Amino acid sequence: MTDPHIAHIKLDNFGPVVSKNTSIAASGSQKKTELFLQSSPEAAMKRLLADDARAMYQICPAFRGGESGRLHRSEFTMLEWYQPGFELDQLMREVSDLLVELATNFGQEFERPITITYADLFKQRFGINPHQASFGQLLTLINKEYPGFSSHLPDRETDEGVIDDALDLLFSIGIQPQLQQPHLVLGFPQGQAALARLALIDGDQVANRFELYWQGIELANGYDELTDTDILHSRGARDNRIRNLRGLPEMAVNEHLLQAMQIMPDCAGVAIGLDRLLMLLGNKSSLGEVLSF
Repeated sequence: MTDPHIAHIKLDNFGPVVSKNTSIAASGSQKKTELFLQSSPEAAMKRLLADDARAMYQICPAFRGGESGRLHRSEFTMLEWYQPGFELDQLMREVSDLLVELATNFGQEFERPITITYADLFKQRFGINPHQASFGQLLTLINKEYPGFSSHLPDRETDEGVIDDALDLLFSIGIQPQLQQPHLVLGFPQGQAALARLALIDGDQVANRFELYWQGIELANGYDELTDTDILHSRGARDNRIRNLRGLPEMAVNEHLLQAMQIMPDCAGVAIGLDRLLMLLGNKSSLGEVLSF
């Protein structure tokens, strides 16, 4: 139920897991379970939403393995919030309002974002509809525009995630750096829906989510939250098939989360990387300039 590209940090030697009414001595064995640092507070917050359907937010640490560089850290700070009853356009306005006010407090100007679809960006830059392109077409385009970069793609065309990887490569190299002015990008490929609902935009079925870019950097990721557990199970199984093909460990289904999502209210939610935002608001060029450690 998580993005195959996110490397979760596993906890080792956390200790035995014992049922509530059974001691270790009585059980005669020490059963262990796999535990991970949270890659976001999403699962816990959605369980809270199922119990108390009110708007909520959280500022907290999040952890992702293998991330290090100017814009990445294995530990970072995330602002995440959920608005029951909100449509995606309402959430986008709220995100925009927040950044306008924050920028003003930092003596900066955050212009109202340009709202554009993922498909329109691809049509403008590459002349193709990303929702209808085959892997062969995308590979030809990559070899033409960025020779040598196709080596970064999985070597199996049967890999269910290979089209999304090809699209992501083209977007990150050919489109994202051009998004210097604030942009809200809508309608990502349905293979990149994660936990978002699907919607029909200009005749294409797409993920009903947005990402916010400023100065060529992704700052926020917002969803029209999916609550259909059958679809969530299906997406989790797909993600694990992709992991298997790539030699990555499977991730178990979070049954507590699925149970909660059956009764969770319709809502929209968003996560913002606070370290990146502070970096831009402070006119810094890397996360290391705004982190204490």
